[in-house]
Amino acid sequence: MRLMRARRRVRDRPMRVDDRGLWFGSGFSGSLDVILDGQRVWSFGTTDAKPSVTSVEWPKRLARRLDGTAEVRIVAGDRELFSGAVTFGSGEGRPRFVDNHGIPIFIDKWGLIQRPFDGRREAGVVDAMVDMARRVLQIMKDDCDIDGWLSFGTLLGAARDGRAIGHDSDIDLNYLSEKRTPAEMAVELWDIGRALRRAGLIVQHRSASFVTVRFKVPDGGQGNLDVYTCFYVEDRLHETATVREVVPRSAVLPLRDVPFEGHLLPAPADPDRLLAVSYGPGWKVPDPSFRHLPGPDITTRFDGWFGSLMKGRRDWTAYNTREAEEGGRPSRFARWVTPQLAGVDRVIEVGSGAGLDLAAYADHGRKALGLDYAQPRRQSHDDDRVSTRELNLDDLRDTMTLGAQLSRRDAGQAVVARQLLEALTPDSTEAFVTFCATVLRRGGRAYLEGVARTPRGAHAWVARRESGRIRSLEPGRVADLVAASGGRIVSRAGFDEAARAVRTGPPATWRMTVEWGPTGPLEQDGRSTR
Repeated sequence: MRLMRARRRVRDRPMRVDDRGLWFGSGFSGSLDVILDGQRVWSFGTTDAKPSVTSVEWPKRLARRLDGTAEVRIVAGDRELFSGAVTFGSGEGRPRFVDNHGIPIFIDKWGLIQRPFDGRREAGVVDAMVDMARRVLQIMKDDCDIDGWLSFGTLLGAARDGRAIGHDSDIDLNYLSEKRTPAEMAVELWDIGRALRRAGLIVQHRSASFVTVRFKVPDGGQGNLDVYTCFYVEDRLHETATVREVVPRSAVLPLRDVPFEGHLLPAPADPDRLLAVSYGPGWKVPDPSFRHLPGPDITTRFDGWFGSLMKGRRDWTAYNTREAEEGGRPSRFARWVTPQLAGVDRVIEVGSGAGLDLAAYADHGRKALGLDYAQPRRQSHDDDRVSTRELNLDDLRDTMTLGAQLSRRDAGQAVVARQLLEALTPDSTEAFVTFCATVLRRGGRAYLEGVARTPRGAHAWVARRESGRIRSLEPGRVADLVAASGGRIVSRAGFDEAARAVRTGPPATWRMTVEWGPTGPLEQDGRSTR
């Protein structure tokens, strides 16, 4: 009897909210919204893999902003699970969930910061997004003879009430490819990307079946529009990269117009059928915590067919953006490199990150070009000698194309990379060395720096910094790749310490200077006395 009473008390225990997260008196299943001072800041939902929880920790990007006292409400549909004042961190002031432009933000179902439509409508952001959708659809039709349509969350909003969903933050478009192989579909999407770029748009390839168009919107922030490839394999419709279901073609074509934000935009022939395939039969009921969770039968196929050009990109973008916002002086590495740049008129920094070193490289009349896989979201340079561009070393096509373009200049270039190589895969490390050899084929030097860590140390660094994955890398492996590419090591430092660091020692910094092309004589043994 005593045991039964104890269990009942545990079951009836009220919900608790604190610095660590949400604590339910009994198991919780379903979806809920977290509202602080009247602003929805996070939505959470249980999954088939974990249908019930007794506690939920705050996502890292949410926890970092929880400092102060706020009126907190936790609601699940019409049920209020918790309501009351909660003190977080120091307890001083109120937690603020806005970005540098004052735009309201929330943490989405993936743990990422988003800027929802319901906080940006008055600024004209939704109208600008719709205008961009119409423009992209017209370019696809005029230049590529391809008809696109509203899809995923955008179609969901159009089907529910003809408006963008308040907690959504981008526009989704699909098109049906009639190509027979994934390779042909990839070429088709690259053609679409080129057409959009010719029209002056910024296009980012996320995979061989998915691109994002990025553009400025009236509130000073950024707008995103995604274009996905759809196709049939026999009778199964594939929508990148979440759907693989038997759907008749008559549910997709012919397209028909639907009202959306005061305009008529193309949609599938049977929106209900497509939305049920993506969101389940309950798609008409809003659920901000809904997550596409395709099984391995879908994800494995799409990864094999189309790959991914965005692995870790979100985490690195968030990390670089945070570093850019905090600012700071140029690194010690930049201060070591700059005195050695006599005769160099352009410095190319690969892995420029927050871009804090670019101004130092652009000193004394030089130009600096920053290349990164994950450019900060809010990066600006007042100096016209500094420019930036995305470079994806996992994409050999992008790497070799840009390398060839940059190599057309006469000698007078240098390549620099600081703490980049440990963030690359073995294949992309080889691509980086090939990029350097290509860019500097007429002559010039590459200045490299890395930090060697044990595998456990690398994992801990990522967890602490909330960045993309890094690995334990000994610089001797890089030296082997340099030699295989025809490069000559002019100086190196810290190699012995780095070799020990990847096994047992504390983190150790190493540096290497490499020459390619018709340059002067080497030091006698290839080593520096530094």
